[in-house]
Amino acid sequence: MKKILALLLCVLMVVGLIGCSTPTQQEEAPAPSETPAAEEAGLYTPGTYTATARGFGGDVTVTVTVDANAITDVTAVGDAETAGIGSNAIEQLPAAILEAQSVEVDTVAGCTMSSNAVLDAAAEALAQARGEGEAAAVASFTPGTYTATAQGHNGAVTVETTFSADRIESIEVVNHFESQGVSDKAILTELPVAIIENQSLAVDTIAGATVSSNAVISAVRDCAEQAGCDTSALMTAPEKADPTEIDMTADVIIVGGGGAGLSAAVAATDLGASVIIVEKEGYVGGNTLVSGGIFNAPDPEMQKDVEMTAGVTALVETALAETPVSEEHADLIAAVQADYDAWKAEGSVGLFDSVNWFCLQTWNAGDKVADLELLYNMCDHAYDTLVWLSDMGWTYQDEIKQGAGSLYQRTHSSVDHAGVGFINAFTSTLEEREGVEIVFNTTAEELIMEDGVCVGVKATDRDGNTYTFNANDGVVLATGGFGRNKEMIQEYNTSGKWPDLSDITCTNMPGITGDGIRMAEAVGAALRDMDQIQLLQTTQPGTGNCVYAYVAPQEAAGYLFFNQEGHRFIGEDGRRDDISLAALDQTDALFYMLESADVITDPENTYDLLGVPMTECINAGAIIVGDTLEELCEKLDGDYETVQAEVDSYNANVEANAVSDEYGRALFTIKQENGPWYAIPRTPSIHHTMGGVVINTDTQVLDTEGNVIPGLYAAGEVTGGIHGANRVGGNALVDCITYGRIAGDSAVTIARGEQENA
Repeated sequence: MKKILALLLCVLMVVGLIGCSTPTQQEEAPAPSETPAAEEAGLYTPGTYTATARGFGGDVTVTVTVDANAITDVTAVGDAETAGIGSNAIEQLPAAILEAQSVEVDTVAGCTMSSNAVLDAAAEALAQARGEGEAAAVASFTPGTYTATAQGHNGAVTVETTFSADRIESIEVVNHFESQGVSDKAILTELPVAIIENQSLAVDTIAGATVSSNAVISAVRDCAEQAGCDTSALMTAPEKADPTEIDMTADVIIVGGGGAGLSAAVAATDLGASVIIVEKEGYVGGNTLVSGGIFNAPDPEMQKDVEMTAGVTALVETALAETPVSEEHADLIAAVQADYDAWKAEGSVGLFDSVNWFCLQTWNAGDKVADLELLYNMCDHAYDTLVWLSDMGWTYQDEIKQGAGSLYQRTHSSVDHAGVGFINAFTSTLEEREGVEIVFNTTAEELIMEDGVCVGVKATDRDGNTYTFNANDGVVLATGGFGRNKEMIQEYNTSGKWPDLSDITCTNMPGITGDGIRMAEAVGAALRDMDQIQLLQTTQPGTGNCVYAYVAPQEAAGYLFFNQEGHRFIGEDGRRDDISLAALDQTDALFYMLESADVITDPENTYDLLGVPMTECINAGAIIVGDTLEELCEKLDGDYETVQAEVDSYNANVEANAVSDEYGRALFTIKQENGPWYAIPRTPSIHHTMGGVVINTDTQVLDTEGNVIPGLYAAGEVTGGIHGANRVGGNALVDCITYGRIAGDSAVTIARGEQENA
């Protein structure tokens, strides 16, 4: 399977985080060489001129130095542009402008937004040098409706824009594959409205949805160019009010609007408390929105239809036979043994499971590093949380599965794509309640302490306004982990498990940068397990996207992992860290999820975890298909006989109801025999940080002496101690929603109990 470079290039161009449309050139203008050099007045007024334009990630500033008839120097600065993508335009275009003595140069392929910003700013600076001052171009259009397409986060974004002679009249996104919830404001509401209201493309992008935002901006700009507009007339940024200081008060201040924060808000309002959610991004949902949408919980009613195979039986009995490492381990083994004996004595059919077995298996999978009391509390509340979610409107599929890395068939999979169903359940519930406010685009920076009690949060929004959020009852930290903070990853990657992770992509949303951990640490909170970092094995090469082109209808039971040499290399039903380590050892750290028509029975109606049609993923090159296994191997430049032998061996183990195979796989339920065959390129990416703030079972944050920090609570990935050295797939949502619910409840009941006793 040697065509990897070509394949990766295809995938990156189609699905990568470039957010760019087809490269275009600037409007034609007379080059300096076309103007007589001997012109008496000179072309420019000698000096240095600076101008700024909106790029992909933020402002791009260009400084141009000229003498009477020539450009002598050009520099560009754009710190917010994406490293390795937009930064290419910042680095390359100044030299091109200087050489051409004109802004009439080609944009840099793959970074049109950043390129246009450099060229627009340079054009404005040169206009100043020519004495044209502030005389800006006036927007005019050939009336009509125009269509353009630009690349979004997950695929093409197609936009129809209607113009009158002097205005943008309407913007409609007619087709897209962007993530529901994450991109709604960019695609459907706020961004199109802002462009129309301000008659400008230099509006703020939606925080956390920059790629989707810039796809819309790029497409509208393309439409404007089709309509004959000088688009520099659309690049004046709207004026903003001077920053102000704002005070707000609620019973509970929740920092972070992901799964943990929203569940805390619902729980607090269940008790009649008022809530303010401080959200860094321009939407709620956090990592939960782009999760796999899977939730683990023992569920006897659903598990009675699952076969207790020889391999699964061996998993349980091996764990029961293990020599205990502590008294609490021995007690847990004894509890599972009692559950297992009772299950067998009852003549039960289906799959054995219990809270104790869920806890023991999870603790073992985390290398016995987790706080067993915290872990048991999560497992014990998992099914109740499932029912709580269901009562709010979250729906899950009627078949229980074994999610990727979940180790056991107790996974409930959301009906809605990714984590959208969870967030919709929370938001629809909160919309019906009074006393709930969400402050978007605002980053919490400091916890307010008075006499040792946490009483609020200081924050700043993207416009520079400063906030003081005052909490009557308590503050809940629900900011997630630090997967997107490369400095923290490097600082804490000390376990010896992983190689250097500085160049490894990340699955997390942009705002997951460890803010809550740092704020808690600053007021004396204890941290634990900070060196425990997890990689997810099944992410898209080049982007780290864990949900795009992930098609696994039967989850771990339905796919095989092959390296480029045509060999399986690890048990596909194993731990995420084991699989990721094995994958990193493969050529280019890349492998293929192989699935047959026995698993994907209806590709025309199969979707990835984001809801992108499988056919679209195939068209984009993110999934490779062959009518036969031999044809698929030819497309991947792989050795068909080697691959077929591996598949035959696996199928023989399914036929024999095998306990295990040479790769350590224990799950053998589905044969892979019939075409078409599908290969999905995957590679490991940073996914979850298991370390964080120390809490007790009431989610109260503890200091370095083990004492409660009054008024301060934490839930979700911001905490440590629950997962240990390896998070089981499908447990992240169990953790953040279960403990988020406890945090919201505790913040209200503990404070009010103390008030009653005072």
